[in-house]
Amino acid sequence: MPLSRVLRTLTTTVFVAAAATSSAFAAGEAPDVKVSTPNVQAQSLAGAYLAAKAAQQQGDLPSATDFFNQALALDPTSQLLQQDAMFAFLADGNFQEGVDLAAKLHDDADASKVARITLGVDALRKGDFQAAITEFAIPDPSDLDGLLLGHLSSWAELGAGHVDKALMDVDGLKHAPWYTVFNAYQKGLLASVAGRTDVARAAFQSVLDDQTLARTSPDAYLGSAESLARVEARAGQKDAALKALDFGLKLAPNYAPLTYLRDRIQRGETIEPPVANIQQGAAETLYVLGQAINRGDGQQVALLYFQLARALDPRSPALLTALAGIAEQAQQLDLAISYYKEIPENSAYRRTADLQTGLDLWYSGKKDEAKTHLQRAVRDYPDDVQAYTALADVMSADKNYQKAADALNKAIELAPKGETSNWNLYYQRGIAYERMKQWDKAEPDFKKALQLSPNQPQVLNYLGYSWIDMNIHLKQGLDMIKTAVELRPNDGYIIDSLGWAYYKLGRYDDAVDELERAVLLTPLDPTINDHLGDAYWRVGRKREAKFQWNRALNGDPKPEPDEVKSLQAKLENGLQAAPAKGDHGQSGDASDAGKPAGGAAAGAEAAKAQGAGAKAD
Repeated sequence: MPLSRVLRTLTTTVFVAAAATSSAFAAGEAPDVKVSTPNVQAQSLAGAYLAAKAAQQQGDLPSATDFFNQALALDPTSQLLQQDAMFAFLADGNFQEGVDLAAKLHDDADASKVARITLGVDALRKGDFQAAITEFAIPDPSDLDGLLLGHLSSWAELGAGHVDKALMDVDGLKHAPWYTVFNAYQKGLLASVAGRTDVARAAFQSVLDDQTLARTSPDAYLGSAESLARVEARAGQKDAALKALDFGLKLAPNYAPLTYLRDRIQRGETIEPPVANIQQGAAETLYVLGQAINRGDGQQVALLYFQLARALDPRSPALLTALAGIAEQAQQLDLAISYYKEIPENSAYRRTADLQTGLDLWYSGKKDEAKTHLQRAVRDYPDDVQAYTALADVMSADKNYQKAADALNKAIELAPKGETSNWNLYYQRGIAYERMKQWDKAEPDFKKALQLSPNQPQVLNYLGYSWIDMNIHLKQGLDMIKTAVELRPNDGYIIDSLGWAYYKLGRYDDAVDELERAVLLTPLDPTINDHLGDAYWRVGRKREAKFQWNRALNGDPKPEPDEVKSLQAKLENGLQAAPAKGDHGQSGDASDAGKPAGGAAAGAEAAKAQGAGAKAD
């Protein structure tokens, strides 16, 4: 959906409850990184506009804003052009240009709500609180808009000196049941800035006393824990401050802002207030609501919220991290890295920024720089599990499995013993050992991963297939893969493993059934298409087999070099005779060339260079 269309329908956006954020790119080869092309001169108004819209749809906002500027120079009066340009300028962080267009669109039927919110934020930024109150008084808002406008207006009222009205207005926002956690959090922040400490305490504690509220907004819940801890620490109540942090750490044990604050409180450092002023408080309103809708089509609205918040609080580490995450989703990795660079050195988010920068460098093609960066990170954070897992990720993607295993050894040594989440460390190390053909080390790691988390489909798939590939534990291995398929019935990679297991066992008709299903679910994967071709050949469907092999060879993404040779050989000569019954997995069949243990899913897992890294917080 085009960016401008999403933003025009701001008032009909459906609220989506937030879940824990994760930022991982697809496994396998690096994605195509979008490259901005500013300063290219369009030849006409239509050319500039179409180029701007195309860049906008691709997530290349710097190019979009450049082309919109060219179009506006050719036709400065078009309201449609002004609308689209305003949305693009705001989303790209060109706040003042967005404000200039918002002033022209104040009464426009399609864009007035976004325009007035923008003008209200600008007024808050300048300290013109009465003007902000006026702009935020937008009639007939949707539930989401009503909550946003109500909170922003309360911050403006507080700025104007109307403390009681600001707090009462937040209490009066009751249009939807999911308002509760947001209202209590904002009330606590408002009261904190107003110096009403007891009111702030009560508001934050009301959030923490009901952990179900975290399902609506983890960010508001964790923010309440951090804010209450700050209030108590500033009041000299160290034990109460640490108790408040415990509420949040119970929900998210490794959440960096809380662990960082806990260490500072224990050291007796002077702690800053939850927010320092009106502008930071209003920015937190936009940030928390943006995080709540930061998925799917809502991500474009979230981007608008984050950029408006940044106009109010340009150095907020949480905002910069959120903006970097959206840039990563758009494959604008250089832009993401630039956001991470802005995060202050003394911030709780600095470690996350350093680790994620290393991963982004890898996927932007700067592989040597990425490895150097992450090797430095493990020196800077020698006791940090995620530093070692991020390094292991890129070393595995670089097929340097020994260094990946070395990094994971250190991560496992540092990780708290017995925690369920450690399953992934053993799983990834098991993959590294399996790639180095050290099965005596790999198998115990896979078993340990399943001991910690028995129903992990990736591990069931990898271990089960590996056994079948080695012609051992055949029934148990097949049962493991079937369980993985039951857990992930729409995962084409795992279904491929089941089909390929049947193939290895000589059950070719069953293999065809499963591999056809895998191809339907994941039609472009070369390994799955190759597998299906092999199965077709074994059941006598040779013309279809060659079609699948050709598709695997010439499709996009491209197969690995060793797979290319195997595919070319099969297209020319077909397959050798089927192995004798009971000899599957040790036959030396040409169809096995280039195929990793665990099938396509295992190959993807082995190539994965993100997941356990910086975004785990």
